[in-house]
This record gives sequence, structure tokens and C-alpha cells, in this order.
Amino acid sequence: MVSLGQPCTLQFLPALQIITMLENTEPGNLVARLQITGTPSEISTRLVYNSSDVKTNGTDYFILNFTDLYLRSPLDYEWWTSNNYPNPFRFIVECTVLADKSIHDIDFQLDLIDVNDHPPIFSQTIYYINLDETTPINTIISTTIFAYDPDSGASGTFSYYLHNNLSSYNSYFRLISSTNASLILVQALDYNSMVSSFNLTIVAQDHGNPSLSSQAIISIHLIDIDNLDPKFNISTSYNLNISIDMGIFHCYRPSDTLRKHKQG
Repeated sequence: MVSLGQPCTLQFLPALQIITMLENTEPGNLVARLQITGTPSEISTRLVYNSSDVKTNGTDYFILNFTDLYLRSPLDYEWWTSNNYPNPFRFIVECTVLADKSIHDIDFQLDLIDVNDHPPIFSQTIYYINLDETTPINTIISTTIFAYDPDSGASGTFSYYLHNNLSSYNSYFRLISSTNASLILVQALDYNSMVSSFNLTIVAQDHGNPSLSSQAIISIHLIDIDNLDPKFNISTSYNLNISIDMGIFHCYRPSDTLRKHKQG
């Protein structure tokens, strides 16, 4: 089969030399079918390099099977740009016309596209807080809660919020703000009427599209404080009759009087 057009030239406009690839493309996937004129009986191809600035040849990241370009190893946008590698970056296909052995270099540009491929990551899966039951309302409870997102741009920014789950104690707290994970107490605590330990769920949700999120547990332990006066459990007053014959150091209980009344 003979191709139409001059072998080792682009089939269409030079704009087709620009290729885009999402950063979450899996290794082994087809990146692009290069529009180079020629059949396997007319031409042969190989990658020469993708950028002298990166100091690597094209086969480090890509495999070229005739005109099909496959991803060889992952390319992460954040890693790539943090190393100041160029984007878009250049790679060259060396195309040989088999009939006369002439060699033609075809220049391509690949634009690595950033995607939201990382959710925010909490520094811990669970955070422990000890809290006195007498903590005043509106107290700011500083925490070590912290999350980060390795994505760039809007995908790398996120907001915190408390998950409205089945915990009956969510309403006791709020966050200082969507960017500060410290807690503010908004309802009075009482060790005697609440469970001594309970969990809240905090969520970090990024602003990418689509949005990604992750969760962590805030485990709160209430500390009992001696903040109540002793109470008598029968009556606020007692009548006690004492015999004049009672000896010194005799222990007399109110219940003794009750028993004597019953016997009499």
C-alpha cells in the first residue's frame, strides 16, 4: 500500500504537531496517533528526544510504535513543573524514508494538562483532644489538625468543615473558619450528662472539578471537674432525738431513730 503525499511529512496542518495529555494518563495508554505520512513499507520512525532541557530522551517517558505514541512511565504535572521543566515540552520523531534512506526530523510539542488527581491529605487519621467539662462557651480550642493538597491551582486549595454525621455532639462545636481547623465551643459541656468520649468527623474538600475530599476523626475526651456541691439524697432537713443517757463518743445514726419509732 502506498500512502498519499510525501513520506515523512505531516498529513495535515502544522497545528497537529501540538499534542495534549492529561497528567493522570496511565502508563501503557495511547497518547496520540501522530499524523505522519507514510506506511510501514515506506517509512520507519523513532523518538530522538523530548527536550534537551530535561536531559532525557523520549524513550524515558514514551514509546513510539510506528506513529502511535504510548506513555511509558507516569508524568505528574506538579512534579514536572516543580522541577522547572518546560511545559509544553518538545520531542522529535526521526522519520526515515526507506526508498532513499533520507532522514527527516519532525518536531512535536506535548502540553501536559493539570488535573485534580489528589484529594487533600490529613497529617493524621485521628486527632485526640482532652477537654475540661467547665470549658467556657466561645473558647477557641487550638488543634494540630492539618491537611495539604499536592495539586496546583484551584485543585490544590480546599475547605474544612465538620461532617454532619450521626454524632449528637456536632452542634457543640464549630470551626473557626473554612481554612482554620481549630474548634470553637458553642454549647456548654457537662460530664455527668454526656458520654465521656465521643468522635467528630472533619472533612477537607478541594475546589477542583470534580471535587475530591478526605476525612479524619476528632476524638474528644471530657475531663470531669469537681464543680458540684455535695447533695443529701433524702431530705433537706433531718430531726434527731438524742437520749440524755447516751455515752461519750457514741455513734448515732438517723436511721436508729426511725427503727425505734417503728418498734414502738
